[in-house]
Amino acid sequence: MKETTDTVGLPEGGKTTLYERIKETLAVASQLVIASPVKLPPKIVVVAKYLALALGVLEAVESGVRNEEGARDEDD
Repeated sequence: MKETTDTVGLPEGGKTTLYERIKETLAVASQLVIASPVKLPPKIVVVAKYLALALGVLEAVESGVRNEEGARDEDD
């Protein structure tokens, strides 16, 4: 069975996908909670910090994959 390694690519017209909008919304929400001057329960702040960390790692992995694909396309 042949495995597919090609990516789907960007949506038409450069529109952002639902995944990207959710990711951006979570990033903004976690930054808002972390920077909030209001005293929030510690568990909420800890969850927001871990969410921000996870989103940062996800972004780094995705940019690494994009860079690798770009280098592979240039070699072809």
